[in-house]
Amino acid sequence: MAAQQILIWEDDPGSSGVLVMADKPNIGQIPFKYTFPPPRLGTSQHADTPQFRYWNAAGALRRGADFWGPKVGRGQWFRGPALGVRLDVGPGWNAGYDRQALNFYSGVLPTATIYAAASPDMLCHELGHAMLDAIEDLLWNTLALEIEAFHESFGDMSAILCSLQIPSMRDSVVASLAATGGSLYVNSRLSRIAEQFGTALHLISPHDADTDCLRNAVNPFCYCDPNPLPPSAHTTQLSSDRHSFSRIFTGALFEVLAGMLALYPSPTSAQLLKVAEDMRDIMVDAVKSAWIVPSYYAEVAAWMVQKSVAKNPAYPAIFRDVFIQRCILSLASASRIMASLNGEADMNSETVGDEALPKLAQIESSHYGLKEPLFVQIPGDAAKSIARSATPDGRSMDPASPEAAATAFVDQLFMKGLVNYGDVSDKDYKGDGGDRESKDPALAHTTHRLQREGKELHLIRIRFNCGPRHVCSKS
Repeated sequence: MAAQQILIWEDDPGSSGVLVMADKPNIGQIPFKYTFPPPRLGTSQHADTPQFRYWNAAGALRRGADFWGPKVGRGQWFRGPALGVRLDVGPGWNAGYDRQALNFYSGVLPTATIYAAASPDMLCHELGHAMLDAIEDLLWNTLALEIEAFHESFGDMSAILCSLQIPSMRDSVVASLAATGGSLYVNSRLSRIAEQFGTALHLISPHDADTDCLRNAVNPFCYCDPNPLPPSAHTTQLSSDRHSFSRIFTGALFEVLAGMLALYPSPTSAQLLKVAEDMRDIMVDAVKSAWIVPSYYAEVAAWMVQKSVAKNPAYPAIFRDVFIQRCILSLASASRIMASLNGEADMNSETVGDEALPKLAQIESSHYGLKEPLFVQIPGDAAKSIARSATPDGRSMDPASPEAAATAFVDQLFMKGLVNYGDVSDKDYKGDGGDRESKDPALAHTTHRLQREGKELHLIRIRFNCGPRHVCSKS
């Protein structure tokens, strides 16, 4: 019997506005099962209805799980076989992942309501957080800006790569190459992420989104030390905000993707699909091998160069060149990595043990208004890794110490009001706050919580949020 068909967005609803037919997904399919709040809605061909959004979301999330899932060794989400999906938590310019569920809000304009869950880009971005958490769960609580920014970049690349799983989308992308001189690396509906959501957000908060999307994978940003950067800035500038800083790595990977496709003189839809799958495999394999250190951009980039050779011997040079141009890798690091591919050098200077793993550490906390020490999970030590990011002249930068990286990150969390004081506040709350905080507008913007564990006060992550702090709970 032929599968029942549903109507879905080919891309973001703010992009081309193209609707295509797809097989109706099995929401409860395993592995990587989803649970949607009841009732299960009927299908609809009208894009402005809850029924359409329900099945469009189910289709996008199933497509994303089927794409990433084969690369996840544990074969399930971090907390088990099922992950909740909340398609309309309430008013707010936000979406997030809290290990229990993917949570999507609805932003209200005078003339329209913008549902984050209507966008396959937003859906697959949040899915990216969940998949990366399943691939390497130690990233979740480790406090360093580059680790959090990479999580956001992984989400944006998930949106891009998952969109290429739709045959008509690939056909459209391939057809567009004739107008771009054969280059994929151009401002396009593929590079623009969350066009409807971003365009609407720009109307009420111009500094938080581009005029035509939330973020664009085609951008000029190069790596620099994030600590001197301002905590926020206009989208035309770089800041230490995780979403802003993530654009460096996303831009690099999209540029690499274009280089991979350019190996084919006249690429086909099947070859574009192959390149997308190769990029997925390289990203995941690199994450599994990379040390979780303050200089995480350089570390994971180095492993991407290493892992790419297994897919195509021409790939390492493409990754190397882009990472050098973006200052994610220094000239010396890139040279050492390429030498390691030829058996002329080791990837790391010497064997390391637990010092390369995240660990619990105590940091000074009186300037946060706390009267006792704060325990946080700091990254491992990058001293023995050969991976280094670069100064503008290509020379290697010394990575921050684990303690300094974690402290700088925690400072920013408190400065931006992203910490819920939890059980050390006047409003005592005990237990797992993911569900409650996702639904409470007063708490929905927070990403971390103070929590007492025995006699120690710990700072733990409760979610990844993908909305701007100061407008996420406004209607």
